[in-house]
Amino acid sequence: MTALTTRQRDLLRALLKADAPMGAEDLAAKTRLTPRQVNYGLKGVKHWLFRHNTELEITPGVGIALICSVEEKEEILQNLASLTEMQLILSVGQRQQLLALILLIAESPMFLAELESLGQVSRSTTIKDLDVIAEWTSQHGMTLVRRPNFGTELNGRENVRQELIAALLWGETPFDRPLTKITHTKGIVFSLHDDSALLSLVEQSDAIIQKWNMARVFAQVAYAEAQLGGRFTDDAVLHLALVFAIQTDRIEEGHHLEVNPGDIVWLKKLPVWNVAKMVAKRLGWRLSPEWGDADIAGVAMHILAAPRNERWPGDLELDAAFSEVMGEVMEHIVNAYETSEMEQDRTLHDGIVNHVIPACLRQKFDLWHPSPPPATSLSEKYTSEHEIANELAALINKHTSVKLPEAEINNIAALLRAARIRIRPYRFRQVIIVCPSGMATAQLLVARLEARFPRLGPLKVVSMRELNTERMAQADLIITTVPLAEEISEQIDVIQVHPLLLPEDVEAITEYLT
Repeated sequence: MTALTTRQRDLLRALLKADAPMGAEDLAAKTRLTPRQVNYGLKGVKHWLFRHNTELEITPGVGIALICSVEEKEEILQNLASLTEMQLILSVGQRQQLLALILLIAESPMFLAELESLGQVSRSTTIKDLDVIAEWTSQHGMTLVRRPNFGTELNGRENVRQELIAALLWGETPFDRPLTKITHTKGIVFSLHDDSALLSLVEQSDAIIQKWNMARVFAQVAYAEAQLGGRFTDDAVLHLALVFAIQTDRIEEGHHLEVNPGDIVWLKKLPVWNVAKMVAKRLGWRLSPEWGDADIAGVAMHILAAPRNERWPGDLELDAAFSEVMGEVMEHIVNAYETSEMEQDRTLHDGIVNHVIPACLRQKFDLWHPSPPPATSLSEKYTSEHEIANELAALINKHTSVKLPEAEINNIAALLRAARIRIRPYRFRQVIIVCPSGMATAQLLVARLEARFPRLGPLKVVSMRELNTERMAQADLIITTVPLAEEISEQIDVIQVHPLLLPEDVEAITEYLT
């Protein structure tokens, strides 16, 4: 082997910088590879190191490490930095990501031979890649056209094209792990940027990505927040900046959005129109093409449909249906839980407005938006919340003709669960506190429990000697600072805590309550 691949180089760098042996899984996470790719790549690393008089030791159950001194490690790192010959190997998914990006941006059809040359792969492999890309784009309303003596191109509405570019850069595609990530400090970060000169497909993709200057776009998102008096979520800021950067570049190339004329008329009556108009002016001040009403409408629609951290002024006035449906939504919640306290819960009311209105507008304008991570989903065990959330979604659909996606219905379920915890009535007839350390410690524990869990229920300090069957029959929970006999926990729920009620104890009690 005359040269390392970039993958092998990255594996070697990670091992050189490690203070201890690394497992294959840890090494995979560090280098954004699979454990299988790591094991395959290490074969080349081992051969390269052998030629440099260094041994790679792989010990089962211990990990992977280099057998050399600190000085030798530094020398190897310097050798790596000076390497000029290196092979860039893309995974199938990575190649498909970049090929999809090239086709989404292309101004004219591309011949198959040209695509083969870009990826340095065979004709049959390129055709297989195109088949996967065609399936993905067709699911979103775009067609991959392939004709002899004409070339390959993606046909479809400009709106969909821009959304697919955003989805690709965000990482919501079927193509392996994303090669890009969006950050608040650097904008779009392309993981292969430093090695882009090694392969034409990567080089062209890098040139495309570097055109999108997100730093100046972040300022326009902040301007919109300031003018409209609200705050977007952190992810919404990243998404808006990405969308506006892509739109600005597409307009420079002469491509404009298509927006329903009725939506434009409606948007022009709202405060967001003047804000969107100024954002468009600031984004396009260097461009010769002008932003039309449809382009400004695109900015306005994304602003209105972006998730917020708080309720925005005038949300309920956007559409009479929103105001009407929210009244019925809160009434339905009160009836479902049989408590008027829900009606007075402004946090719940504003939270539902905050989620429902942008979600409805995303459906109304048919806008793509990143899916929430699975970790934010409420567990299926909360059947009551899910049932009520689905009922509310049906109510919203009745008033607005908007069918909320499953992710948004789950958000409503999570809001309902949070409200239920906030207004939970005294759940227990009595909570027994067992603390043999003394009265001072017991009273301190009681005070902390009352401060942390004001709705826990009447707290009764009971000594170990007084803890009998009769007392336990009058209570529903024991909180103890010492282990209790197994026969006690068989009769009543028991939670053991530290006398000072540590954070992990608060977490355990909270989990029990919810």
